[in-house]
Amino acid sequence: MDNREFRSIVDEYGDMVYRIALNQARSLTDAEDIVQTVFLKLYAKPPEDTSPERVKPWLIRVTVNECAGLWRTLWKRRVTLGEVTDATAPRTEPSAEASLFGDANHQRLYDALAALPEKCRIVVHLFYFEDYSTAQIAEILQIREPTVRTRLVRARKILKQQLKEAWEDE
Repeated sequence: MDNREFRSIVDEYGDMVYRIALNQARSLTDAEDIVQTVFLKLYAKPPEDTSPERVKPWLIRVTVNECAGLWRTLWKRRVTLGEVTDATAPRTEPSAEASLFGDANHQRLYDALAALPEKCRIVVHLFYFEDYSTAQIAEILQIREPTVRTRLVRARKILKQQLKEAWEDE
């Protein structure tokens, strides 16, 4: 892969990789680190076939794997009492990530999506925000298609309950 081809891939898929990383990592700085790592891996050892049909799923798979690796590290498992208190305290202002979405309804939706289990969250993101079919998601994540559908059903059920509670609280 030459520099021009690499640059065009970064330009075309950089935003998508960032959205997936942000969706999974829930942190702007971690998402930026993941994007950098993904594209370094692409540059160092690109897939054999760099056609758009192959490179996009490869980028998604590597991004998801990097996000999973982030959470497996010991550093991310360390939690201080202050962080627990901060995480459980009600928000008085939108997070930096959620402010990208705008108004209060978008904030609620973002919070509900962020609260989904990781396995459900990535499936929802790929299905609704990246417009992949369940078959394509199964291939990208290397899981069975019925598993993808089950995760979507679970995610919808969780989102429905969370959003219902959020709107009832008003």
